[in-house]
Amino acid sequence: MTHPPVPQISWTRRLLYLGCAAFFFSLAVLGMILPIVPATPFLLVTSYFLVRSFPKLNDLLLDMPYFGPILYDWEVRKGIKASVKLQAIATVVLGWGISIWLFPIPVWALVIMAVLVTIGILVIYRVPEPRDPLEAKPERDQEETRTDYPDPDNPYASPHEIDPVRNDSQT
Repeated sequence: MTHPPVPQISWTRRLLYLGCAAFFFSLAVLGMILPIVPATPFLLVTSYFLVRSFPKLNDLLLDMPYFGPILYDWEVRKGIKASVKLQAIATVVLGWGISIWLFPIPVWALVIMAVLVTIGILVIYRVPEPRDPLEAKPERDQEETRTDYPDPDNPYASPHEIDPVRNDSQT
């Protein structure tokens, strides 16, 4: 994967970013093991720090069998799969349920927790599904395509790409 150039930052800051990435990666691994801790947000933060400090380490993270597909969907396909969303929502609900079951929580705290859980679920739900990075541009109205783009072989070419000597009076 090609990355934008790493910004010129000091080695101290790079090492700080690497430490933050290691911390959040360890939380993501815990999220894999424990049903209450979500892994995906910690993976995204890990990737954030790695891309800004050591992009090749981020590539290694993308190659990992468990974490790679989630990060690929987020970074390249700009979304999260429905199965990952379902796992995240189930984790939030399960964590809230275990908290209610194990600890004596006052009613006012339960209400606040319910509001926060609802907001969390809505945020997870609203994240878009991954899209194909190579999918075609949206189709245009056929009539508009014929008048604006006269080349039938390339409907996305501008009129000036087809006939560069064409002037504005002919448009």
